[in-house]
Amino acid sequence: MRVLLPPSEAKAAGGDGPSLRTSGFGDSVLAGTRAEVARAVTAFCRADPNAAIVALRLPASRARADLATNTAMLDAPTMPALDRFVGVLYQALDPATLPPAARAAADHTLFVSNGAFGLLGAAEPVPDHRVAMAATVPGLGGRTAPTVLAALWRARLAPALPDLLVRAPDAVGEHLIVDLRSSDYATVPSLAGPMRASALPVRALTEKLIDGHWLRRPLSYQAKQTKGRLTRALLLAETDGRPVKTVDDVAEAAESAGLVAEPRGTPTAPTLDVITRWNPTT
Repeated sequence: MRVLLPPSEAKAAGGDGPSLRTSGFGDSVLAGTRAEVARAVTAFCRADPNAAIVALRLPASRARADLATNTAMLDAPTMPALDRFVGVLYQALDPATLPPAARAAADHTLFVSNGAFGLLGAAEPVPDHRVAMAATVPGLGGRTAPTVLAALWRARLAPALPDLLVRAPDAVGEHLIVDLRSSDYATVPSLAGPMRASALPVRALTEKLIDGHWLRRPLSYQAKQTKGRLTRALLLAETDGRPVKTVDDVAEAAESAGLVAEPRGTPTAPTLDVITRWNPTT
């Protein structure tokens, strides 16, 4: 099993790992592009902070702090990606309380889509940063015109996914890929071609009784919570003698976490709806 997650804007500060300038960008097939993006972002934030606030889509309430964070990206301490992201999904996943075997499984099972680093393994060291996938950054690929990071990463990730996710191109199909990415990240890249047969896009919904009718909605906060709960359940299943290899296995893990799972799609292009039902008396 492999699980693709969105990042979170909320991140833990600090870290005790070496900086990227000290340790480099590792041996990932994405290392070169990561270095190019990180250097371009830091230079942009330093040289034209007002333009960077707009192009990087930094929220006004935190813009100056986020600029400083991005400017320091190459020299800041690092920590594992799974500990760096602390938004709603990651709070529900609660990595710190995972049993040791489940945390070890997370390190080679979970992958986080990210505007600055493309696709991060859960154990990969990452500094604090604020770089959206929809951001535009000048100075990439030798061009002065801004580049949309989503387009850059879409082109670089598509050929690299077999190596990143299954470690070898000829191993495509050996792992179920549970795709929990949000809409901003789901096409960066799309799981198309041979990988689509291994992919399971999951939609997280909320079901609530309103005026006597059960209505389902993809509410953002609850959807993130649901994805975190599902991810935790999948890791616990994997380390509890219940390997996750099929849509039915994902549905069983979801139900073990108190969620409702409804398979959809076709045998060759399955999807899954995972629903949180809210007590109508609350």
